[in-house]
Amino acid sequence: MLRLDLLVSLATIALEIPVLACLIRRGVAGSFRTFAGYLSFVLLETVVGTAVLSSPRSYFYFYWATTPVEILLTILAVLESFWKVFRVFRLMRWFRFVLPLAIALALGYSAWQGFRFPPIDASPLTAALVNMTVTLNYVILTVVILFFALVAYLGVAWRIHEFRFILGFGVASLAASFGGTVRALFGGSFEGLSREAQPVGYILALLIWLSAAIRPLPEEAIAAMPSGEQLKWNLELLKNQLHNIRSFARKGRR
Repeated sequence: MLRLDLLVSLATIALEIPVLACLIRRGVAGSFRTFAGYLSFVLLETVVGTAVLSSPRSYFYFYWATTPVEILLTILAVLESFWKVFRVFRLMRWFRFVLPLAIALALGYSAWQGFRFPPIDASPLTAALVNMTVTLNYVILTVVILFFALVAYLGVAWRIHEFRFILGFGVASLAASFGGTVRALFGGSFEGLSREAQPVGYILALLIWLSAAIRPLPEEAIAAMPSGEQLKWNLELLKNQLHNIRSFARKGRR
């Protein structure tokens, strides 16, 4: 088991470094500072966690001391991309309540699940930590689902960095929620599955993020175009924004 955990940690580090390096090289880190900060923290967390992996007691305390910070940074990074896409829609009164309502529903569902299926074969501290992790991952997953639902409903144009960053968080949170739920329902009966679900989901997220990090920001791509192509791209963007407004207005009158 130790050898497998070490292999997973090394594979994670081997992906985190190029993702962060590409973010910096392409100038994406400056526009997504929270996401870059999250990734920097997780890289440091992975390196230190790998160093203490041979000491189960030290790793346990280190893991549960850093996990709340990691999840908080995850939520902030998701919201960063969320509002980059939907900042214009914040002017609409109803839109201001969508995100808080979705988070409240996620917390309510998680509380109901925790009451219905309390963790078994776990100490009170472990049970509380498992419930906290599952709850916060439900919140992240709910925000991700809401994001893509609003994208489809409002007809928002594709934005490679925001969309893939959020998609990666969704994949990672889904895997983490699955692993935490298995641990809560079955205790140690499926320990391997509950332990490895989260790192596998995170590795998939890193691959998704890498596919976005290697791309330049849209501003850089536009600057590299000939002047005629720049004008055409800007007109297409304006046309898409007007189409979104008209579509939303028609939906509101129905």
